Amino acid sequence: MASVRCLQKLIRLQRQVLPLNAQSSRQLVSLHPRPLTFLLARRTYANDEKTTNNLDDFRAREEQRERERDAADEAAARAAQKEAGTADGGAGTGSGGSGQKDDAKQAKVDAIRVKILDAALQHVPQHGWTKQAIVQGAEDSGYPSVIHGMFPEGGFALVSHFNGKCNAQLVASLEQQTDGGKLEVENPLDFLVQAVRQRLEMVAPYKAQWPQAMGLIAQPQHAPTALAQVLTLVDDICYYSGDRSVDFGWYTRRVGLATIMKMTELYFLQDTSEGHAQTWEFLKNRMDEAVQLQMMLSQTEGMTHTFQRSFNSAFITARNILGLGYNRN
Repeated sequence: MASVRCLQKLIRLQRQVLPLNAQSSRQLVSLHPRPLTFLLARRTYANDEKTTNNLDDFRAREEQRERERDAADEAAARAAQKEAGTADGGAGTGSGGSGQKDDAKQAKVDAIRVKILDAALQHVPQHGWTKQAIVQGAEDSGYPSVIHGMFPEGGFALVSHFNGKCNAQLVASLEQQTDGGKLEVENPLDFLVQAVRQRLEMVAPYKAQWPQAMGLIAQPQHAPTALAQVLTLVDDICYYSGDRSVDFGWYTRRVGLATIMKMTELYFLQDTSEGHAQTWEFLKNRMDEAVQLQMMLSQTEGMTHTFQRSFNSAFITARNILGLGYNRN
């Protein structure tokens, strides 16, 4: 009986103690997480704010560097123009004198550009047709590296300069061979083959880098200049070969020659034969095929006129867009 009463007392004591323990546990659980969560939230916000400040500082530094580079390029261009116009202080007054002064300044700027680009060509095998090669050429010519701001077209300025220089050398050679176009060419077909070969041989020292140059030429913003150089060159070659005709075939022959030149140029880049013998054989075969095609078309009058009109329209359109003229005295 005594043990039963003891057991009842223990049960009543347990009922009183358990609610107190549960209430204390709930208070502990509710009190501790709140400050920890608050501290973590404050720490995360502080990290986010620090990261944002770092990004803003980085962006500000990069924008400042870009502004400094642009200012340096503009200063270099102004310095070059100022140097070119130093000797023109005493030029004539009035509109006529002002025009002559501007022309003289532009001529001197062009002379500086030519000097830098000529010096840059020797760096093409190492740096390619790039602005870096132009920078090296400027330093070799005694100008600061920032003067590359005079060449906003970048590497294409070097390619265009090289093409223009080679075209002028070829035309001077053809003019000398024909005494300014006065001497009659005995074999016009062979004359054309040799002219195209002579022009492509000028590319040989830069053969490894020439695909990069062709990529620059193919860009839309450079197409007008590149096309004008090609059309002018083929007209000069045809003229000194004795082609003085004024018929519809005038355009057809020039478009055909330009096409053969570009085909041979692509073949030339892949040719590994000694002395590029296979390229010159390819060139001769394409010239022979062009002559045979012209003879075949001449036997079918209707087809000939249609074919020629298509070529003529394309050539005239390109000439008008580029503003080229082919009037010769």
